[in-house]
Amino acid sequence: MRKGGAKIQEAFYIFQELCEKYTWTVPLMNGMAICYMHMGRYGEAETFLLEALNKDAKDAETISNLIVCDLHLGKPTARYMSQLKMSHPDHPLIQRSTTAESAFERAVQPFERA
Repeated sequence: MRKGGAKIQEAFYIFQELCEKYTWTVPLMNGMAICYMHMGRYGEAETFLLEALNKDAKDAETISNLIVCDLHLGKPTARYMSQLKMSHPDHPLIQRSTTAESAFERAVQPFERA
């Protein structure tokens, strides 16, 4: 998928084949959702991610993928950010978000004093 282009479609077919041949697992659902996101089909990606979340409400990758997907759909992400922060406080997405919030607060401070 990282290579993009036709490789995304190829990965999509591989995930689809695995899901049809075996059982729908949370990692396979996430793989399908990521393929959809790379193809710009965020609504379909969200459907897979919500199904994965129903199977495992604490899966860090599902929650983080939902955050990214919902950002692209223009939907609020606070619920999923809180959920990820509570269940996986050391997740890279939470760490980056915390770092960005801190940087923003430092950047705003000189203007608040004025």
